[in-house]
Amino acid sequence: MLVRTAAHFKAKGIRSYYKILVVEDNPVFERQVVRALSHLSMNSDVEVCHTGAEAFELLQNEDVRFDLALVDLGLPDVSGIEVIQALRKRLGDVPVMVISVIKSESTVLSAIRAGARGYILKGESETELARAIEDVLGGNYPISPSLARSLFKLAGAPAASNGGANDFDLSPRELETLRHIARGNNYAEVAKLMGVAVSTIQSNIRSLYRKMDAHSQVQAVAKARDAGLI
Repeated sequence: MLVRTAAHFKAKGIRSYYKILVVEDNPVFERQVVRALSHLSMNSDVEVCHTGAEAFELLQNEDVRFDLALVDLGLPDVSGIEVIQALRKRLGDVPVMVISVIKSESTVLSAIRAGARGYILKGESETELARAIEDVLGGNYPISPSLARSLFKLAGAPAASNGGANDFDLSPRELETLRHIARGNNYAEVAKLMGVAVSTIQSNIRSLYRKMDAHSQVQAVAKARDAGLI
């Protein structure tokens, strides 16, 4: 089981306390999210809205602030996309991660365009969900591997190479990490394949994002394809 300590968060530049908004109408998944947060061993104040209307009403309060929002798209009254847009309008750059059963490419892209920084399917384990939450808090953009495969295909075929890895000054390990991610492997799977810790993979991802001026796995892989790296 994934368990994170306060020292772990401090080393990654992540605070040990967060105020978190969960917008989810299904009590089963609501409990799963709460359990996933408990794996991280961080102090959190969780507020739950079961409908979009509840979320909209909450956001009308000028004093309300959140450090993270976890949003389901299949709400009973409105689309979660509208909730993400409202969060962006009201709270600016607050990280928003979708947790949903919906996996159509158009919906995933709509959520990303609305401002989501991660998209995790509800079939993922609590450990994977906890790791995704940690990634979002650390400034990364997690996405379920099955979704990543589809979105990478949308990025198109690779263009002619303009010099390969030297274009971005990627190290061999960073390039290897990127190629594993492009095949749809999650961080834990890439770490196992490369024989390193998950934290090393996360460090590789942050470094290659910076070098490639990318803000998500999809964008990094698309740029790598255009450069003929993968």
